[in-house]
Amino acid sequence: MVYLAGMLATWAALLTLSESWLPATLLAYGPREVVLIPGVILMAFAAVVCRPALFPVAGAAVVALFGIMGLRLSPSAFIDVSSAPAERMIRVVSLNAQGGDVVSARLAAFRSTLAPDIVAFEECGERLFGALTAVSDGHAGRSAGGLCVWSRWPISQVDTMPRVAFARMRQLGFGGAANVSRFAISHPLGPLNLVVVHLETARKGLRGILATDSLFRAGAPRHQAAEATQSTRTAVNARIRALESERASVWAHTLVAQGPTIVAGDFNLPVESAIYRKFWRPFENAFDARGNGFGYTKVEEPFLHIRIDHILSADRWFSIRNAWVGDDVGSDHRPIIAELSLR
Repeated sequence: MVYLAGMLATWAALLTLSESWLPATLLAYGPREVVLIPGVILMAFAAVVCRPALFPVAGAAVVALFGIMGLRLSPSAFIDVSSAPAERMIRVVSLNAQGGDVVSARLAAFRSTLAPDIVAFEECGERLFGALTAVSDGHAGRSAGGLCVWSRWPISQVDTMPRVAFARMRQLGFGGAANVSRFAISHPLGPLNLVVVHLETARKGLRGILATDSLFRAGAPRHQAAEATQSTRTAVNARIRALESERASVWAHTLVAQGPTIVAGDFNLPVESAIYRKFWRPFENAFDARGNGFGYTKVEEPFLHIRIDHILSADRWFSIRNAWVGDDVGSDHRPIIAELSLR
């Protein structure tokens, strides 16, 4: 019972304190598999000594797997996707391409395997964008901040979310990516918006623990770095990321009011994050709705596995038919894929 109570308390802390309490932050962005270690030991002990204790231990394992580690089981495998009119189906892919040099060399295989209608690339370099523009049966567009889009249909307009305030934060050495752009796509059934995001990483607030870099960039005033404790770095980083998500979600919602809108990209937020839950839950998360498994999109062996890349949509405009995570395509992220049907 103690282990079950501990798992419930850990789950609650993850959902509510993941951006304000350092242990919960470390759990949100670190290897969550550690919560299963006591369960494995207790289950083996209970099987030998006290079998009735297996029930609360099993309950705790369910909380750990589904609540804390993010396991999803959906009926997507049983949906008859063919029942949706083909002209209303849109297959969207999002991938942080890590510069895109390797991805560009594999672009033909990438498109052949995933058969996307629209692809959002974050960290899209010149070589990858050049490869996208060379594709004869589609259209490519890009915006500032390394965001690129390839689409079967013409891209009529590209807008970037104002980020003057975040640029000032970067000048002061506090980070603040706030890369958010809208790509207007001329779909045959009417215009739709694709909002591509690449938000600030929590790593800049945890570098003092996880690596040698800090939240403060090279060249930041020495007194800033010297006076910043680990808790201060984490808190400042969390505040910046909250401001980014607040601004980006409001900007995306204004587009939803105008027409069909999809939001995709590298949010650098797991769905359990308090920031994600506060600002992005009004959108429907494709993998949460129709995905199966853990859906890890950021994989750094042997320990770090996390789902921080998402495809979101507004229920008033789309129904989600399926979602899954693709195989390694030459980046430190995996592509996330969603099949959406226009209502």
